[in-house]
Amino acid sequence: MSKKQALTEFHRGSILAAAERLFGEKGIDKTTMDDIAREAEYSKATLYVYFQSKEEIVGAIVLHAMIILRKRIADAADASEEWNTAYYLLCNTMRHFYAENPAVYGVTLDLLSGRMTKRDDSEDMAELLRVGGEINQIVLRFFQRGVQEACIGDSLPTEELLLLFWVWLSGVISTAAMAGEVIAHQLNKDTLQFFREGATMLLRAFMPDDPSGEGIVFRT
Repeated sequence: MSKKQALTEFHRGSILAAAERLFGEKGIDKTTMDDIAREAEYSKATLYVYFQSKEEIVGAIVLHAMIILRKRIADAADASEEWNTAYYLLCNTMRHFYAENPAVYGVTLDLLSGRMTKRDDSEDMAELLRVGGEINQIVLRFFQRGVQEACIGDSLPTEELLLLFWVWLSGVISTAAMAGEVIAHQLNKDTLQFFREGATMLLRAFMPDDPSGEGIVFRT
């Protein structure tokens, strides 16, 4: 890498780090380019040298997070010869991803669940969709393995199982994170217990012969 390239990467990294802090504090929608420039200690004009819009900054942060997620998802899916154990590891991977990336979690799930489609012809969007597609393929193969090993039923196409997995699990994770006090007060449970029971309930729905899923235990 040349000195110029290294400097460019340094400035881009500083801007992205500042934006990520603000997204975590204020949310993406309430953060402006002026805010990011001040937080990064750059002029707004300098900011636009490296990023054309806030959307481009969001895309860069999401892409970095998804590349890491792709590796973790693959590791979780292959972590155990026992499919059920790997399933819970996969669920935990998404729970930890939310904890590490709360500001961009929603955008990531929109990509993975198909709620966000190609809105423009930019290279950034194409790369986001490519990485998201690779993550989905890993999870699809994992569910296909579950069907082959008779751990889950085959009454639904694996593509539908994938969508149910993302929608249900993301709902459980975000609810546990945002409604911890309500869960503790109304259900007398902590958020981890709530998450574990939600992941188990989803797995029970996928079971081929035992819809009660009484023998299923969260193992991580």
